[in-house]
Amino acid sequence: MDEVEDKSVDLIFTSPPYWNKRTYVEGGGLGNEATDKEYVSNLVSHLDDCYRVLKEEGSFFLVLGDTFHNGNLLNIPHRVAIGLQDHGWLLRNTIIWKKTNPKPTSSKSNLSQTYEYIFHFVRSLGYKYRHTLAPMKHEYQVHAAPRHRELINKKMKMYPYIPRDGKNMGDYWSEDVVTSAVASNLITDGENEHPAPFPEKIVTVPILQTTDEGDMVLDPFMGTGTTGRVANELGRSFIGYDIREF
Repeated sequence: MDEVEDKSVDLIFTSPPYWNKRTYVEGGGLGNEATDKEYVSNLVSHLDDCYRVLKEEGSFFLVLGDTFHNGNLLNIPHRVAIGLQDHGWLLRNTIIWKKTNPKPTSSKSNLSQTYEYIFHFVRSLGYKYRHTLAPMKHEYQVHAAPRHRELINKKMKMYPYIPRDGKNMGDYWSEDVVTSAVASNLITDGENEHPAPFPEKIVTVPILQTTDEGDMVLDPFMGTGTTGRVANELGRSFIGYDIREF
């Protein structure tokens, strides 16, 4: 990413190719290494440039899944996280993302994999962070009944319950948790929900937490551009890289 200046990016959110899952380019490439150890080493090295371009107050969110090989679950995400720590990154959160539609499995000897990890790294403890509130209960309720004069020429509507106060958002993110947090922390007109559907909301929460309008967001493995779409919808600038055009 030679075009990107040192310490010019406010947020990096990305999900690189997982190991031994699919072939992205002929002749190999990241994710098609002969061994899991080689993949971990290559990915950690690939992400070195992310450290260079991120501001001291910036954040880096890495989404990564695991792989079975010869019946052994390899614990790749945590090995990558440890490798990044060895390269200077500070790990602030390990988030569990419960997927809405996990890939089914016919195995009768182990459980289905229903979640992935989202690691939140920073360069320094002075990183930008907006305290993220979630409702005390993740459910939809009716607001307190309005006074009679407020009902003139208006229809009763159901709105998401958004409390004045809430609890600190946890590190287990289901669709309900993420939807509630987005509704509680995104400034809207009170009626229209943010148009990004799940799992784009997985990107929405980190953007709201760690950036302001006009900030720069980067995805070095952008794929079809989910990170960029959400960033632009929220008034952020975006830089993306991929080996293919979509």
